[in-house]
Amino acid sequence: MQNGTDDDVARIVAAVAIAFVIVGTGLLHSVLDTLVVFVAVHAGEPGASLGAWLPWFGWVVLGNMVGGLLLTTLLRVVRSRERLMQWRHADT
Repeated sequence: MQNGTDDDVARIVAAVAIAFVIVGTGLLHSVLDTLVVFVAVHAGEPGASLGAWLPWFGWVVLGNMVGGLLLTTLLRVVRSRERLMQWRHADT
């Protein structure tokens, strides 16, 4: 949303809205949850360890790769198919 506008106020509203959705509603977010785990490990919280965090992080990486490839890349390819066809026909 922030890249779709040049208005600074709209960018700030988008950033605050997303922050509220992630933190305010208690949704899981890989960066936020990793920070919580690192703070717990640093504070010596029992049961918090990097060994317990690492398998979770593997699932996060896998999920982000699948989501990035399928949702982002595939949707962009489908959306830009017409534009690609125009470029190909213009080159011939």
